[in-house]
Amino acid sequence: MEEQVEMDLSSEGRRLLEICNMAAEAVYLSIEEMIGDPASGRVIHMGADGTPTKSIDQRAEDAVFAVLEGSGIDFAILSEEEGRKEIGKNPTYFLHLDPLDGTFNAIAGIPFYSISIYISGPTTSFGYVSDLAHAVRYFAERGRGAWSEAAGRRIRLGVSTTPTLRDFCVSAYTLRPNTGRIVPLGDVVRRIRTLGSTSAELCLVAAGRLDAFVDLRGGLRLVDVAAGSLIAQEAGGTVTDGQGDQICFNGDMWQKSEFLASNGLFHREILDLLGGGRG
Repeated sequence: MEEQVEMDLSSEGRRLLEICNMAAEAVYLSIEEMIGDPASGRVIHMGADGTPTKSIDQRAEDAVFAVLEGSGIDFAILSEEEGRKEIGKNPTYFLHLDPLDGTFNAIAGIPFYSISIYISGPTTSFGYVSDLAHAVRYFAERGRGAWSEAAGRRIRLGVSTTPTLRDFCVSAYTLRPNTGRIVPLGDVVRRIRTLGSTSAELCLVAAGRLDAFVDLRGGLRLVDVAAGSLIAQEAGGTVTDGQGDQICFNGDMWQKSEFLASNGLFHREILDLLGGGRG
């Protein structure tokens, strides 16, 4: 469900939005020529998160760092590729960065990939995701709601109100030995999709286009979902781990977890179907 309203960000949130928009634009321009080119998937080193960093990932991260270095704000950064990095001598904000979420899609020319930025500071938390292929920006400031912007139009986000679980559209990921756990959910909901960009999929939950997002791989890092989780929650959604417990985004951001985000209407029922509910 979407509602046309004015944006209710603080002055601090507006400044962070401006920086994030510049970072997203810089990433788009830096990787535009690499989209759909197999050569952009060349592995150049192992990233700080333990996964291979490809040339397109490095290009995207470099573009973000250049924007942050010119922002006039000191940041402590945790990024998938670089790991921990500080810009300035007295960091005011802690920034969690996935410069390109959906690397496989970008290399293959599949138009669904994003940049994800979560910023926490003394007085606010801010989440930002830009669907780079469609020029749609999603953002939220804690306690102030969630929005999207595209083609000059700003919309306040709200999760779906799908009335029955059998009508749900769910994005889901699973790997052995957990593949069997998704079957009971698949037998109940209307459809299951796997789109390939976690942060952007969480924003589709926030926008009411997906009813839920499920990841049973057990390898999803908190840094991957911090921004999208805030956006989904500020849009009225519910976010937990695979056991139904609240996720803390102030601890170890490399921590791996199962993950569930939904419109909240049947969150417990989904957990039960996945075998993670506690009756």
